[in-house]
Amino acid sequence: MVGCEGVSVLLFWLLAKINHKGHSSNKVNTGSVVKGMAERAFITFTMINGITQSLTLFAALKIATRIKDEENKISNDYYLLGNLLSITLAIIYSQLIIKYIG
Repeated sequence: MVGCEGVSVLLFWLLAKINHKGHSSNKVNTGSVVKGMAERAFITFTMINGITQSLTLFAALKIATRIKDEENKISNDYYLLGNLLSITLAIIYSQLIIKYIG
């Protein structure tokens, strides 16, 4: 899974480059990497334990944290792709854990 996280950092970095608006919130840094790892750990844990409803909670929390005023508008496509990639990685992790460990 460490290798997968390395690939995910590269993918998120490329995604930030594609979204070349230059906003500081679109840059990949240590904080965003750790936050993403924590998010995927949460999703993986809940999926392994069969609590798939947590995806709804996770999505609601992500949307709530992205609500900004008009002056600080964000790129919705950037965050949508990032969240979908994060959830996909967590699904892969949970399936690997179920298959090889569980």
